[in-house]
Amino acid sequence: MGLLFFLFPVASSWLRALYLPIHVFCGLLLLVMAIGSSLLGITEKLLFSIAPTYSLFTPEGILANTLGILLVCFGTLLGYLITREEYRRPPNPEEESLSVHFKTLTEGGSPTTP
Repeated sequence: MGLLFFLFPVASSWLRALYLPIHVFCGLLLLVMAIGSSLLGITEKLLFSIAPTYSLFTPEGILANTLGILLVCFGTLLGYLITREEYRRPPNPEEESLSVHFKTLTEGGSPTTP
């Protein structure tokens, strides 16, 4: 749906506003699944390659654990920023005027400004 809204910008603003929460939810779900997949891959690598020496604090284990913690912190921070209203991008007046101009043209009227 998002690709259709991008390719065909004739969608009305109320339809875009209706789709935005679904878009945010699907994006966050995809982020969580990607981070989960990365963590599972790191864990699998640790289990199969350095399982006997893992308790000796080998450099590979420390690197993998650090990477896992950083991935979780990154996902948490990104999820927080995406869901907060105060971090949302403010509307750009230029984009709004283009949207109104395009809407006027598609509805058959003539624009008031050049």
